[in-house]
Amino acid sequence: MNTQQITYVVGHEMGHYVLNQIPKLLGALATIFFVAFYVGYRTAGWSLKKWGSDWGIRGVEDYAATPCLILILTLFFFVTGPIGNALSRHYEHQADQYGLEVTRALTPDSDQVAAQAFQILGEVSYANPNPNPVGAFLFYDHPAISDRVQFSLHYNPWADGKQPEFVK
Repeated sequence: MNTQQITYVVGHEMGHYVLNQIPKLLGALATIFFVAFYVGYRTAGWSLKKWGSDWGIRGVEDYAATPCLILILTLFFFVTGPIGNALSRHYEHQADQYGLEVTRALTPDSDQVAAQAFQILGEVSYANPNPNPVGAFLFYDHPAISDRVQFSLHYNPWADGKQPEFVK
């Protein structure tokens, strides 16, 4: 990347910090893990009361209950994974927007520079340029490269005389 593209990427990463997304995401993850382990413990207890004697497991504290707990947690995270990914994609989109707003005064054609930076990042990481929307919803924790390029090229509140959302 050239200096202008690196400047955009630094602006994007600064956005995570300035918008307090790091503590927000850590808090969300802590909540999800707390709920997951609580639900896992309660569901494992219920499962073991119902089928534990058939499986030869005495209770939740028995090491033999570990596969049951792992199965329950795996199912929980499979179901809640898209929620965490959606939150991450939202934060990444906000950081993209912040990066565009903060570099506008520093870089001529900052929209083109951001689009080029995303193109390079997509090529380096071998990202699918047009992923299946269902797969992107379920498994992507960042917006698709094509969506990020399009957003970069079309985000321009200044053209309509509006104020940017994050950098005033």
